[in-house]
Amino acid sequence: MIRLSKVFSDFMVIQRESALNTIWGYTDPGKNVSVVLLNSELGEEVFGSTAFGGDDGYFEVPLPEFPAGGNFRLTVSDDDGEITFSDITFGDVFVCGGQSNMELPLARTLERYEDEIVSTYNENIRFFRVPEKYNFHHTEEMIESGNWKIARMPELLEFGAVAYFTAREISEREGVTVGIINTAIGGTPVKSWCSEETMNSLGLHTKEYEECKNDEWVSNTIKTEAEADMNWRSDADQAFEKDLTGNPSGSFSVPGFFEGTPLGGKCLAVHFKKEFTIPEGWLEDDCKLYLGAIIDSDKVYVNGQFVGETGYLYPPRIYKVPKSVLKEGKNTVEIRLLVFRGEGGFMPGKEYRIKRPDGETISLEGEWEYTIAKEMPFIPNLTFYSYKATGVYNCMIYPLRRQRCRGFFFYQGESNVDDYSTYKDEFEAVIKDWRKLWNDETLPYMFVQIAGFSDGNRKAYYGRRSLFTEEQRKCTELPNTALIQAYDLGEFNDLHPTNKKEVGRRAALAAEALVYGRGTYIPGPEKKEIIRKEEGAEVIFGEDTKLILSHGIGVITDDERDEKNIRGFAYISEGKSYPAEGEFVADNRILVKLPKDVNVEAVCYAWSDCPLESNLYSEDRLPVVPFYERL
Repeated sequence: MIRLSKVFSDFMVIQRESALNTIWGYTDPGKNVSVVLLNSELGEEVFGSTAFGGDDGYFEVPLPEFPAGGNFRLTVSDDDGEITFSDITFGDVFVCGGQSNMELPLARTLERYEDEIVSTYNENIRFFRVPEKYNFHHTEEMIESGNWKIARMPELLEFGAVAYFTAREISEREGVTVGIINTAIGGTPVKSWCSEETMNSLGLHTKEYEECKNDEWVSNTIKTEAEADMNWRSDADQAFEKDLTGNPSGSFSVPGFFEGTPLGGKCLAVHFKKEFTIPEGWLEDDCKLYLGAIIDSDKVYVNGQFVGETGYLYPPRIYKVPKSVLKEGKNTVEIRLLVFRGEGGFMPGKEYRIKRPDGETISLEGEWEYTIAKEMPFIPNLTFYSYKATGVYNCMIYPLRRQRCRGFFFYQGESNVDDYSTYKDEFEAVIKDWRKLWNDETLPYMFVQIAGFSDGNRKAYYGRRSLFTEEQRKCTELPNTALIQAYDLGEFNDLHPTNKKEVGRRAALAAEALVYGRGTYIPGPEKKEIIRKEEGAEVIFGEDTKLILSHGIGVITDDERDEKNIRGFAYISEGKSYPAEGEFVADNRILVKLPKDVNVEAVCYAWSDCPLESNLYSEDRLPVVPFYERL
């Protein structure tokens, strides 16, 4: 009986113009296998060949080179039966990996891109999502589930947003079908994506990997933690069903964190309530309820009717509220909020409102009444074994190695910010591992810089993110690599910013150079030299550089924009960062003004956890590369 990897399916994209494509799988040892490729439009066979199953049943049939395009039907058969796939085409295939910002689906970006997403039907963009799986004993040969999909509703909502917008840009630029194999898992550190051999050679995480080979221990840990988590949530949910009269209560101003209030530093099941008034004639259709981002978990009711829930802190809370649930006059919104680890709150800078389809809103900011249903014990984070070293590499990268591709896109790093000192070694090892698997040391490897984020603290500060992204930048010392800048596309209060369209545009620019050989990729204007002067420090960029004042698209409000003054420079004195003014000396030269009575140790640009104020760009809207230089 024939067994094929699920990467073979209807709507599959096979790499064009490659002599290394194969149709492969397993049958019974020694059994004859036939492979036929049929042009669906002409009804003609364009390729046919046979192979025999080896001692383990493995067979492999090389395909000849095919140009881009076409609509084909693939049939693989043996004496026991056949498997047929339709709507197969040839194009450019890219493997996309990483953590949550690569995994994040288009569904999470609907508030920004709804009109263009819901109207999309594009057979030139196709997507295969590799299912999450790990194995700490050995590599696996097959992808056991999944299928290719074309860009159309509703399947489109499952596409990774960065991968989709990148594919769309490339497809439009190159006039070719683009197939994306997305193999990302939220939260995974870089160690998840490299081989056991590499980990051993680096001398990193080896003990962890060996521990994870104990299946009984892994299984018991998962079971024990899942039961504890379920019991904790059940206990908290039951607390809301009791009479809360006499329980500790008060008011809290939304948005804001609980720190410094009677709710701070506690794990809680806490009930929030707010009344709002709908004026006469205002209610015309179903509405949406926006509750920002709540830390950590919520169940929400409007006028006693359940409208939605989210089990963890990251996703934006946007719940549909039917017109029948609302009424003119007084209405009530209630939240059953769970705080897992003593750091609860309502994320600042997010929307808290009721919104009509035409955009009219009623604010829900301000004072909310609260009553503590129950103080809960601290509950540790669950152990996610997909975060452990090498496990997902064995199941989600290794089985893809026979699928030819034009290159890799990678968006990862948020889980490694605290471990930046070893990141360069680990990530370079990942790049080399993947290229080795595909037996091509020149395959382009393009990776996205992590976006700005400062844990809800609007005032950006000198911190760890810049140290980490500098390690990312150093990885471009490997040949055929590119760093795609995204620090300016972040959001101070969201680890998962939604401006993925601009990330895709910049990623496609990297591919234009590294994959398609048109020009040299430039991530943004780079500092060439700093000259100390009496008035301060003159920062010199490339001779052909023309700097302009702009901003990342949609990451700050209009009243925060500054396109008259240069922003983003700072100086370091006694280990602290202070803003510095800058002025143009020429199109490619900036004078950073420095105090004369202070010992200035260094000058930097965009060197903070969330440098959204930085506003220097090239004419083609690429941000200046961050730097930190001692004087």
